[in-house]
Amino acid sequence: MTLSPALRPALPFLMSALGIFLLSAMDALIKSVAATHPTAQIVFMRYACGLPWAILYFLWAGPVAPTREMLRAHVIRGVLVVITAFLFFYALATLPLAEAITLTFLSPLFLAVLAALILKEPIPARVFGAIVIGFVGMIVIVAGKIGGGVFDMVRALGIAAAVSSALAYAANLVLLRKRAQTDPFGLIILFQNLVPLILITPFAWAVWEVPELRSWILFLGIGVLGLAGHLCIVWAFKHANAGPLGVIEYTALIWSAGLGFAFFGEVPGLATWAGAALIIGACLAVMRRR
Repeated sequence: MTLSPALRPALPFLMSALGIFLLSAMDALIKSVAATHPTAQIVFMRYACGLPWAILYFLWAGPVAPTREMLRAHVIRGVLVVITAFLFFYALATLPLAEAITLTFLSPLFLAVLAALILKEPIPARVFGAIVIGFVGMIVIVAGKIGGGVFDMVRALGIAAAVSSALAYAANLVLLRKRAQTDPFGLIILFQNLVPLILITPFAWAVWEVPELRSWILFLGIGVLGLAGHLCIVWAFKHANAGPLGVIEYTALIWSAGLGFAFFGEVPGLATWAGAALIIGACLAVMRRR
């Protein structure tokens, strides 16, 4: 099946949105085990359960021996992935979900700036405007949900972790955009799981708790969703610039609202629908052909 010329430019953005939906579903599963297992163990299980699928995809796509440059770049990416995951999972465990997600949605702003500085990608006025509109939409959705607690050290550390996670995530996506232009998909997906797994293993071993059957099922789901989501995002970043794709990150709030309604009976309020309209408008703006 051949895509029409009108649809082809939008495909990377649609694939990115699908990937973010899958990762949002993964985050929901992570939240459900965050209260019963240490953060390091959750990070370990997320990549351990995804690694077998990553190996199968690597073999199916055709094994390619990595060069020294590839190894160095993917080790750096692996470090950024571990930092991002550890900080974000810690934020999920210590902050209200809406607040943690809100703070990590600083990543599209970081992404656009880092892409301009490192990849020399320009930031068109339309894209910058879409980033701002999407950020406003995110603020509208969570305006009444942030705060209301005592600002203690745990809360301060949670906020710092969420913001730092957003910065590390943006840096990881910029490096991903660069590697996706030259490296095979199978190699990228394999290292995406293998390097973080190796790095986090000693920390997970130190705090290991034997999971119950329910936790094993959730961990398996986390691994599959994480692998599938990143596969979609890798493809998208190979076919579109990093800055515009960063706007699609805001759709995670829409997916979260839908998942909350479907599985927890949470009915989105008027603010959610208004913010979602701004987010969708921002995404459509960057998907338009210049």
